[in-house]
Amino acid sequence: MLRLYFTVEDLARTRVALLGPLAETQLSLRMLQRRDEKILFDGWRRRTHPRVPQDVRELAPFVAGPRRWMVDLFTLLGPVSSIEEGHERLLSAPRAQLRTELSPDPRLVRRRPSWLADPGAPDGAVERLATALVDYHTEAVAPYWNGALRHLSSHASLVGKLMATGGVGTGLDSLAPRLRWRPPVLEVPDYSSWRGSGHEEFHLGGRGIVLAPSLFCGTTPQLFVPGTDAEVLLIYPAPRDAATVRDIWSPPQSAGSHKALAALLGTTRAAILSTLVDGCTTTEVARRLSISPASASEHTGVLRKAGLASSTRYRNTMHHTLTRQGLSLLDGTSSAL
Repeated sequence: MLRLYFTVEDLARTRVALLGPLAETQLSLRMLQRRDEKILFDGWRRRTHPRVPQDVRELAPFVAGPRRWMVDLFTLLGPVSSIEEGHERLLSAPRAQLRTELSPDPRLVRRRPSWLADPGAPDGAVERLATALVDYHTEAVAPYWNGALRHLSSHASLVGKLMATGGVGTGLDSLAPRLRWRPPVLEVPDYSSWRGSGHEEFHLGGRGIVLAPSLFCGTTPQLFVPGTDAEVLLIYPAPRDAATVRDIWSPPQSAGSHKALAALLGTTRAAILSTLVDGCTTTEVARRLSISPASASEHTGVLRKAGLASSTRYRNTMHHTLTRQGLSLLDGTSSAL
């Protein structure tokens, strides 16, 4: 178990952020090497394995070991909004910091590809690393990124709203059972460091923490502590189920038949579709459209059953967002329109 101790300053500096496509690409390398979460990821693994470039096959055990060890490009590069930005950040990363990160404990050096032995050398090691990750992203993550981003954004939005309305503790409570908030301690029950330690304690000491939900994180959250006084990073698995992941893996589809659309395209439901673009609760839907909460709940339920919206419950609050089909319908790209 990992126990993270918060001060008042740490609570004030706690936030939720998405790390972006480069981080998910690195995390997906670990998921690709594992065999757990079969229902959610085996189909993706089967499609992805044959497309992995050779350089990435050599990189994977080192930059994202199948068990605990991972090269910390996360705190070094920070959040990025596109894979192109991630590529540029990696190329421009301080060589001394990158060399330190790529020169781990001697027990792990044997996993490092020979061509990555010295990222400061003039042989283009960093360029080769960046290119390999981008090439792998194109095959493994890019085809599903829009769906993954919508899911992660919806979850982050919900946690952020809970923190804004109920305090940081309310947001942390919503992350159970992967994380347990026992003020002033955040517990990570299943955590185990790459060194094999089964119990660790870490005092944030006022530096704050960034909570980053991930699709490919795996079942156990991962802690990354930068070498500077910057915020600590905790990557944790975003809530997901078979239906959610199936929607992410599925190619864009039309919104359905004319008959199904006829049941959906009333004035109120069309307005709700527009309202759900940024994600909102049932109460917010009702307030924005001047309808009763009961009516908002009924309409969002119809949209959910039709595959146009997805919903996440936290205690008595239901948070809704659009699925890929819902966005397709709203954008006018469905062949049924």
